[in-house]
Amino acid sequence: MIGLRLGIMIFTTILTLGQMIFMIGGYKKSFGIMLAGRVVFGLGGESMSVAQSAIVSKWFKGKELAMALGLNISISRLGSVVNGIVIPQIYNNENTGRLGLALLVGFFVCVFSELCAIFLIMLDKRADTVDRTESSKILSESDKFRFSDIKTFNKSFWGLCASCVIVYMAIFPFIQVASDMLQKRFGFTEQEAGGLFGIPYTISAATSPFLGIVIDRFGRRGLLIILSTVILLIAHTINMFFTNCAPGEHCYKEIGPLALVGIGYSLYGAAIWGSIPYVVQPRTVGTAFGFCTAIQNAGMAVAPTIVGSIIDATANDGTSGYFWASAFWVCVCIVGIGLNIWLYFEDIKNNGGQLNKVHRGDTIQDLITSPPDERRRLEIKNDADMDP
Repeated sequence: MIGLRLGIMIFTTILTLGQMIFMIGGYKKSFGIMLAGRVVFGLGGESMSVAQSAIVSKWFKGKELAMALGLNISISRLGSVVNGIVIPQIYNNENTGRLGLALLVGFFVCVFSELCAIFLIMLDKRADTVDRTESSKILSESDKFRFSDIKTFNKSFWGLCASCVIVYMAIFPFIQVASDMLQKRFGFTEQEAGGLFGIPYTISAATSPFLGIVIDRFGRRGLLIILSTVILLIAHTINMFFTNCAPGEHCYKEIGPLALVGIGYSLYGAAIWGSIPYVVQPRTVGTAFGFCTAIQNAGMAVAPTIVGSIIDATANDGTSGYFWASAFWVCVCIVGIGLNIWLYFEDIKNNGGQLNKVHRGDTIQDLITSPPDERRRLEIKNDADMDP
């Protein structure tokens, strides 16, 4: 409704403001202020992520889309890796060790992000001038978001949303507790664990663009979504049966499950987000990304609490509670595999197999106006009649 350019600027500003409040809370050692900062940061950060995905989908079409989204994920994960390495060193340094100073680094990163947003807006505006388009401006009344648009989302889209919730519950909560697990079970120091827990992010950062190129060339998004969940299941099953290291030892065997989670995460992220534009109508792509992100984050709000409760309740089981946490992730992956197999066949049956196709059209509109399913043709025809 407000346009992509203005949206990105507003959301990035909110994100930066949230980090500033978080930083102030760190200097004052106030948990309440820090919590408020994280709330504001979340409002900006997730909304900015939606706007980023929408603008990438606008700039890159067909055979370019998965690669572009993969590169976007890659840079984001690279930031997570750097954060895991740098912040603990600043916080634990005997000369500079202060929480506020560590969070100040994050604030400067957010300021840099704001400058990048301004540069992106300038590029997008110039592109509209050169191409003589008006696509980044506020939409016409017929194209603006309406709650009735939700009715146009098919089962494949809702299946993708459900898959996001389930599968990411087996990825991010695991990475969030990996540092603590590396210290308690495998004998690493806090700083060593800070470097190792970022292995999944490092793998994702290194492989996502290349996976995007492969997907753009060969398609098979539906199959890769299933394969990625199987890899995650193997990782958590292996991790579940690992024993703790003897006191004073460093056990590097945990690198295996961390690497497998990174591979599964990379495959899944490259396939899932590039699938959304191909199962919805072009004018609802931004809304679709928003719904999927919101539903995913609802799961992310619940999953860490569940995992934390499991670890706390079973902390004396000889694995510091991580056997039962891994059992939870194994169950999540089994559900995810079942859901993704259903999504694969649902897409073939009612969406023309869009997830597995190689899309070489110039626009997403070209791709979705010719599936074999007659019901889908009628949906598009009706939409065209309303918005010539």
